[in-house]
Amino acid sequence: MAEDFNPKVSIVIPVFNGGDFLNQAIDSALAQTYRNIEILVINDGSTDSGETERVALSYGEQIRYYKKSNGGVASALNRAIEEMSGEYFSWLSHDDLYVKKKVARQVEALSLISSTDRERTIFYCDHKVFTSDKENAVPVLLRGVPPGEFRYWLTTENLLHGCTLLIPKRAFVETGRFNESLRTTQDYDLWFRMAGKFRFVHLPERLVKARSHPEQGSVRMSRLALAECNTLLSGFIHDLTDNELIRSSRREPVVAYAQIAASMWYRGFLSAGWLAMRLSLKNFPLSSLKLNVLALGILAKVVVMYSIFEPLRKIIPPSVRLTIKRALRGTGLGELRGPESVRNLELKKKFTEVYEKNIFGGSVSRSGEGSDMVQTAIIRRELPALVEELGIKTFLDAPCGDWYWMKEVDLPVERYIGLDIVEALVEKNQKNFGSEKVSFQCINLAEGDLPMADLVFSRDCLVHLSFADALKIIANFKRSGAKYLLTTTFTDRTRNEDLGDMFWRPLNKKLAPFNFPEPICLINEGCTEGNNRFKDKCLGLWRLQDIKLPESV
Repeated sequence: MAEDFNPKVSIVIPVFNGGDFLNQAIDSALAQTYRNIEILVINDGSTDSGETERVALSYGEQIRYYKKSNGGVASALNRAIEEMSGEYFSWLSHDDLYVKKKVARQVEALSLISSTDRERTIFYCDHKVFTSDKENAVPVLLRGVPPGEFRYWLTTENLLHGCTLLIPKRAFVETGRFNESLRTTQDYDLWFRMAGKFRFVHLPERLVKARSHPEQGSVRMSRLALAECNTLLSGFIHDLTDNELIRSSRREPVVAYAQIAASMWYRGFLSAGWLAMRLSLKNFPLSSLKLNVLALGILAKVVVMYSIFEPLRKIIPPSVRLTIKRALRGTGLGELRGPESVRNLELKKKFTEVYEKNIFGGSVSRSGEGSDMVQTAIIRRELPALVEELGIKTFLDAPCGDWYWMKEVDLPVERYIGLDIVEALVEKNQKNFGSEKVSFQCINLAEGDLPMADLVFSRDCLVHLSFADALKIIANFKRSGAKYLLTTTFTDRTRNEDLGDMFWRPLNKKLAPFNFPEPICLINEGCTEGNNRFKDKCLGLWRLQDIKLPESV
């Protein structure tokens, strides 16, 4: 570190009714190896009979304590910006933790660049997520995003954790402070504004431990968060320049906007999707016929499915809907119809091509949009508690996919085993995430000998398979000796249909040909994909010994 570079860093802790965790956050701030710091605790009008205040005041002059009327986390952060005397701002949520060298490593990184660049650079780092066991936190590893692509990355992915940032105070002077009208997205709103004027640079070290629990604002206010995200993403899309789109997506704007539109619709952000569609169409006169056809194909599929068929399905009887669906298969308009290139391949080749070509079309995960952080929020919250309640020691994830969201789940188990049929994916997972507790194996679920486990977790798997293949896999799960099966089921469906030439379809496991008994419990995923067409999507828990399969399997 440059000897003459020793800036004062203000660690800011906003808190509302945080007596349970506040002392841990303050202790982690006080434990920083970098000593030129100040710690500001902003009590945002807590209503816990003074418990939050008692915890804060117990630290005496080690911290600076401020109390204000409740206005939301944005107002608390803005109060801290007014009161801070440091040159750099470092946010620490009251329920999160810093590792001891968090500030030191980021200041050291700043010291290695020119003094001019320091004033215009915001460092962010990787982090870990935990529920109760801080020592077994799951790492969240980010990729380094070129500064010129950062606003596009913020629009299409939601991975940046605000507590990993180190921000020069002048950034607030130039771009403004947190928007106090936003309750759940105030951070991303500000990062997007800052990214237009400042360089965001990735430090590939895990320097923050983020706690996941039901009382977090994003969980308590999930409906508001969805609405705010929709509005925020619409603004982001509108502000992206053509140069940003081309540089970041490697596509011309007409196609890039169409891809963003499809991603937004699939994730339930409808108004953001419509805006992206209009911007794609606006570029038609400026683009070649080939690009226009490509963009139109992307848009037409989504518009037809979600603007026309969604309203009709509410009034058309199920038998008529089924007839229409069968007829659409021959037109290429059926939304469940799979790509021709993989339709008749055996399982290993099929899913290898799906992975390599990103046929699921996920913008952040090659396992598809259903594996993003929005669609898995409820599962990530509920799964650890269920596993702990059942006393699960060995957890078999079959298939594990690219481990995009599962890496953020702190499972209270002794051993996690992820299985998948795609060799390259398994090798990558083992290299990036393998440990003494976590391992990955390449196995055909229908035929291979499965490892022993207490619970088999099989999400979004059987919906992509024929009845015959799905039943083979369930039979193999039963032969493995596992006690429980936790798998996807769509509870409101009145009949199951074989895969045929579709790529997937919803399945109700209580209906033929599966005929599962009543589940022990159900976890509704809160799925918003497909304009909320799959609100009945659940994870159902069964004892494998209670599942009776046809004798022919």
